[in-house]
Amino acid sequence: MIPMAHKIRTIVLICGLWITTCLTFAAEKPNRIVSINVCTDHLLFMLVDRTRIASLTHLAGDPHNSMIVEEVQGIHLNRATAEEVIALAPDLVVAGAFNFSPTVTTLRKLGYRVKEIQLASSLQDIKTNLTNLGRAVDEIERAEALITIFNRRLKHLTYRSEKKPLLFARYEANGWTVGQNTLIADVASAAGFETIGERLGFTGRRYLSLEQLLLLQPDLLDLGYDWKESPALASEKFKHPALSELLKNIALVKVPNPAWACGSPYTLGALARLRRARDQLDPLEPRNTL
Repeated sequence: MIPMAHKIRTIVLICGLWITTCLTFAAEKPNRIVSINVCTDHLLFMLVDRTRIASLTHLAGDPHNSMIVEEVQGIHLNRATAEEVIALAPDLVVAGAFNFSPTVTTLRKLGYRVKEIQLASSLQDIKTNLTNLGRAVDEIERAEALITIFNRRLKHLTYRSEKKPLLFARYEANGWTVGQNTLIADVASAAGFETIGERLGFTGRRYLSLEQLLLLQPDLLDLGYDWKESPALASEKFKHPALSELLKNIALVKVPNPAWACGSPYTLGALARLRRARDQLDPLEPRNTL
């Protein structure tokens, strides 16, 4: 039999090694960070020096999906495959919690450290995600500084009035629009609008027929991406004469898709555009195209 004193010494040694290992990992600051999601691309780029970024997604270089196209020149861009990420030898992989699950699963099985960030469905979620990612990359002070600036600008841009909110619609290709519990709805609310989803009582995204849009007569309309630049069958309804007639009588605003496709401090750019539009609108005055 093994003497009890020897057992105790062994247990103490193992515990000591475990604690030392944990402290070593906790002290390590990740310096080869790979992002495999366009939303985490934006947050990561704001939180760490570019020298610590091993790679961002290829969407970071796509102007239809990214607000940091010019800034990421020279950074390796990936397509979020496990093979490509492994070849980059990352010490931290940042992913969205809603996609690329095969890649994330493979990386975790192989022992790679992966931090998943939730999709922001509100302005508050943006601050939460900054805090969570800030902790993961050991930049909590920078995250807090970004949140302070975010809060200051948000307070400045928020519309405050006793007037009834005006109706805002983002009408996308194939007739998709947004409802409650979405980032766009929260931004619209901060700017003094309600969305069609709030008016009709649905959450998330939903198809809206052109006839319904015409009946609702929104006060402000965003037609999403530039369908004239990229014509497709999905955008054919934008050429409908009835919609053309509607556009003569309501205000238009153009918000770049990347400004609120992902929640980040860049989302305040979308809020700023809606707030400017709201300031120019008055139910008693003729509506002009912005």
